Amino acid sequence: MLADFERIDFDIGKIESWPFVTALKVGSLDLSKISLVVENTNHLDTEIKKFASSQKTSDNLMKRRNGITKHLTKVLTNKFRGSTVTTFGSFESGLSLINGDIDLCLQFNGEKPKKVLKKIARMLNEDGMDNVTLITTAKVPIVKFIDSQSKIPVDISINNSLAVHNTELLRRYSALDSRVKPFIISIKYWARNRGISDAAMGTFSSYAWTLIAINYLQSLEQEVLPNLLKKDDSDTVDIDGTNYDIGMFLDEELHFTTLNKSNIGELVSGFFEVLAKDWPWNNGVISVGSGKILTRKEKNWVATKPYVSDAIQDPEIKRLGKFALPVEDPFDNKHDLSRVLDVEGVFEIRDEVIRAYQLISKNTNWSIITEIKYPEITPNKPKLDLFEDLRNQNDDKTKHDLKILYEQLKQVEKSVLVRESERNDAIKMSKALRRNAELAKEQSGLSSELRPRRSKIDELQSKRDSSNNHYIPVHFIEEELSRVYSILTTENTNRVELSLEKEKQMFSWFFELQSMYEHSKLARKYHREFLKLLEQQQHSIEHIKDIRQEMIEIQSFGKFTDFDDLAMKLLKELNPLKRERRNLRREIGRLEAWLRKQTHFNNNKHSRNKGKRKKSVDNVKVNAVKSKVVSGDSFSLQDLEVLLKNGGLSSVNKTKATHRKGKNKHKKNNHSVTPQRGKRGKSSKNQ
Repeated sequence: MLADFERIDFDIGKIESWPFVTALKVGSLDLSKISLVVENTNHLDTEIKKFASSQKTSDNLMKRRNGITKHLTKVLTNKFRGSTVTTFGSFESGLSLINGDIDLCLQFNGEKPKKVLKKIARMLNEDGMDNVTLITTAKVPIVKFIDSQSKIPVDISINNSLAVHNTELLRRYSALDSRVKPFIISIKYWARNRGISDAAMGTFSSYAWTLIAINYLQSLEQEVLPNLLKKDDSDTVDIDGTNYDIGMFLDEELHFTTLNKSNIGELVSGFFEVLAKDWPWNNGVISVGSGKILTRKEKNWVATKPYVSDAIQDPEIKRLGKFALPVEDPFDNKHDLSRVLDVEGVFEIRDEVIRAYQLISKNTNWSIITEIKYPEITPNKPKLDLFEDLRNQNDDKTKHDLKILYEQLKQVEKSVLVRESERNDAIKMSKALRRNAELAKEQSGLSSELRPRRSKIDELQSKRDSSNNHYIPVHFIEEELSRVYSILTTENTNRVELSLEKEKQMFSWFFELQSMYEHSKLARKYHREFLKLLEQQQHSIEHIKDIRQEMIEIQSFGKFTDFDDLAMKLLKELNPLKRERRNLRREIGRLEAWLRKQTHFNNNKHSRNKGKRKKSVDNVKVNAVKSKVVSGDSFSLQDLEVLLKNGGLSSVNKTKATHRKGKNKHKKNNHSVTPQRGKRGKSSKNQ
């Protein structure tokens, strides 16, 4: 009867928040003495069927959900080019409650999912959505929010492709037996209203409860549902480099007929009885993919430290070890849906299970079994009638409210303009100071280059001058070298031999020219480097002058970071003001739409009340005026007003044409015949 963590000795005071677990632990509650009777389960069956019928999706709700989905699809695909949006989840599988959420999957390969979700969250906040929450710690990060108009909750995930196949699996299960859908939505409704269906709060998700419910129907001695998964790798899909087997049996391949004749009340009662008396997680793993409860040893999912019994005694333990209450994902067999549980969530689940079973045994109404425990976290019914609060309100009161809203909007817009102006000024000042700092840094860098470059210039100038004391142009030396070399190596055409003395002089001159050539080349090299450095020095000096002209003396205003902080502070003030402005504009639009609707309704009603007599009188008056015009009689300004209100002069022409047509009714083609008519080549029919 006890769960494994309840058998461990610990301070009872630690679990006093969960009265049913406490009673079971101390022995004041004996589950073995509680049994279900047919009368109770039949009573529950009637109530659950009535409840299930109330959860059918109305046309109005469908229209509203489709409108939200269409709007978000357009916004997201425009924001993230090349992306697609897919709906999945309980609404697509047919297992949704009327105030269930909309699940959207954005398929996008541009950026990391968490970064994309942050952008989406920021966009939703700017659009005025309610309770925008970013959850990045989950296996599949999501952003949750509530549509501000309809109050329908929405979840958006990124590249959650496997969820689409999970949705199809649940849809197939719900279609196999007429009892499955009301059974599952009853369990989901109970779990949500009792505060144990929110993964972010440390309890099972709605999806996990759906799998637990299906697994119960698979695990009965006379099972209601079979196992739909083939697990033969005949149909696989690759998602982010991981291969998943998504093969499912077709209906004609199953050859399954249930022998279980239990009604929905008996199934729901049995569900709570099994969870209360035979806690499946003591040694089991919920496995829809296997069609049964697997043993922990078989799955190799043995619970790891810290255990539930450890965590309840030590407040420092924030997370449980792996496989506390394991629920296997059908396609992702390595994913345990209980990884989100915390110790309070486990005790909360256990306490609510025992409570429900005890209440059912006492023939308690379904509404009491599923009464809302935490109103602040339970979603409200969708708001489908935008004018619900206005229908019984006097139009004068609505107009008065509208006037007040316009005054409030005027004040808010004034506040927005003031803060936007101040923020723009802060941003401009920040940019100016940042540019000033950049210029000062650049000037400092340039100035630090001037002195060493000046030394280098002086050094090169000295080298150039010292090697250029007897400077002779290089081109002259090159020409003279060529001439002397030619004399020394070329035979004289006059056959006059150089004297030995002359030849010595020529060789001596040749060597001297070579030495002069080396000196000239070195001097030219130093000179060019000197000119280059001099040019750089001059450029730096000019640049410093330009910087000094561009720089502004605003050091007394502070640092650019101060103005960055001011701009951020103003932005934080602006965001709620802009949200308030959007809300005021929407409310103004709603009231104006209602007043237009009322005006249109009253006008139509007034027109209908005039009756046929007034209409016939008006027609007589209009016809009388038209007769005056046709006959050429004079008519008054009042007659002209009547004529203008009833089609103008063109209506008179139509009357004449209609009268003529009636008079010559027997003539089908009353065309005038003239001598010019009859050139066939120019007839429109012959062209």
